[in-house]
Amino acid sequence: MIPAPRLSVVIPLRDVAPFLPTLLATLRRTEGKDVELLFVDDHSRDATPDIAAASLASFPNARLLHLDDTTGLSAGRNRGLDEAAGPIVTFLDGDDWIAPGYLDEALDLFERRDVDVLRVDHTRVTGTLRQVVRNPIGVRGAAVDVRAHVLPVHRPSIVDFPTAWGGFYRRAFLLEHGLRFAEELLTAEDRDWWWRMLLADGRISFEDLNGYRYRRGVATSLTQIGDARQLHYFDSLERSLAAVSADRDADRFLPKAWRGYLAIILSQHRQGARLAPDVREEQRRRTAAVLARVPEHLLHRTLIQMSGSDVEELRSLGLVVPDPTALQLGRRRALADLVPDLDPDAGAGGAVR
Repeated sequence: MIPAPRLSVVIPLRDVAPFLPTLLATLRRTEGKDVELLFVDDHSRDATPDIAAASLASFPNARLLHLDDTTGLSAGRNRGLDEAAGPIVTFLDGDDWIAPGYLDEALDLFERRDVDVLRVDHTRVTGTLRQVVRNPIGVRGAAVDVRAHVLPVHRPSIVDFPTAWGGFYRRAFLLEHGLRFAEELLTAEDRDWWWRMLLADGRISFEDLNGYRYRRGVATSLTQIGDARQLHYFDSLERSLAAVSADRDADRFLPKAWRGYLAIILSQHRQGARLAPDVREEQRRRTAAVLARVPEHLLHRTLIQMSGSDVEELRSLGLVVPDPTALQLGRRRALADLVPDLDPDAGAGGAVR
């Protein structure tokens, strides 16, 4: 008899035959009978489904699912979420791998913390280079009020680490709050999803656990491809803005959402050479349309601490800054200017604004 799983691991697959054996090897050495593995193949054109099918006998509780249409990573995650039998769900990408004991330790922590979401650190692997990436939050090992950690605007916060595979989730919480992945997004799907996750007011803890190995620079990754799918970051960020705008803390959080939008616009334009010429032109058109909409009353809070050269680049792309001198952009700020005051109307303990 196979016991009911405590954890379901959703693993979307698409043309990852060179990398999947590494993930399978790490899964074999670490997991027990109370972990369910759900491989979801999205019409791979290589040997990926054959490798996954051959591995099923190695695991006490594993299934290989197939999408009806070629619909992308979001659809694969949603299908796995629908099929999951475990009360807790996590996601792995087929070209990544995990450290021994990682899932077991995360599951034990999740159950001890009694949270809806447990977030972990990870290691970024680029060739032979490894870099530890930690969630930018000082409170660890206990549930936190995530709304108190969205800000400040001017430096990285938990909002800026939107990886679905970077956490473990109570399945009932995801379903109750409609936290599925937008299937129309073929890139940047995590950004929209993570903002909605943070605004759902779940119990979330951040842990000193680093067992996920995220592989960068994979040639078949959508982040390396120069067609129109790259521009889905616009759609993802528009969805994020809509979610934040509808939230009770919109006034506090919109500068953060816009700051992230501007930072991604800069990053994407600096990588524009990878795009096909027509896609690059469409990127410039959409960028100009977005920058023309940045609310003037949010400019100072959005651009604070951004370098003068970054602001000038944004202006060249279409951002309207009526009086740059008045904003005093690029000037080194005193600590009092950077650390937000406590909001006296935010309830016990206050909250940053």
